[in-house]
Amino acid sequence: MRKLIATVALIAAAGVSVGSVAAVKSQPSNPPAALRGGDPVSALEATTVREPRRGRPMEPMENGVITAHARKLVDGEPWKIVAYHSTRGALCAGVTWPGEGQEMGCASRAEWFARGPISVSVGARQASGQPLEWQTIVISGLADTRRVARLEMVSTDCSSRAIPLDESGFFLDVTPSASIERDAWPYELFAYDGNGRVLQQTSVRPSAPDTKAAHAAGVVAPAADAACA
Repeated sequence: MRKLIATVALIAAAGVSVGSVAAVKSQPSNPPAALRGGDPVSALEATTVREPRRGRPMEPMENGVITAHARKLVDGEPWKIVAYHSTRGALCAGVTWPGEGQEMGCASRAEWFARGPISVSVGARQASGQPLEWQTIVISGLADTRRVARLEMVSTDCSSRAIPLDESGFFLDVTPSASIERDAWPYELFAYDGNGRVLQQTSVRPSAPDTKAAHAAGVVAPAADAACA
């Protein structure tokens, strides 16, 4: 049984955090466009998403489709982002953590991109009984595809990788235990336009586990190599 330790915050979405809602005061005059690049979740999963949120600001639009985005399999575990439009017209989205549950944050488009063309969430978890180390680090979010052409992740060992965007702009990157063990943690996320210009640079390195055992042992997050710091 794994334990999710990190509090996941939407770094670039003003006033939004996982489990909270940025208020949308009235219904939009036009229904929001359907989310692209995802596939509908099963009827059973849609029910598990809808039922706890009925009568609340996060309630999915009655006839709206709940979709899954950026699916991937990491260390045998299925990861994805679930998204939908709420009855108040907000865009709601969050990562499904295998064996842990479903995050969700809601905001208007303007609020998602209030601080830049990408909105980023950083989270981490550790295996039960391992209070000194992370087992998984997760970077997820939403990019404004009208401005952002590609994303690149730089790790603390200076390695880099492209982060795919789906048609709606969702992205999900999962750093497995093998990379964490060799101190290759996510460090900086870069968003580029079509001309290769950096539009936004965001720090995505989580801190060391916030546990008594980790504090007592003096555990710290790895420092980035001088060449990429």
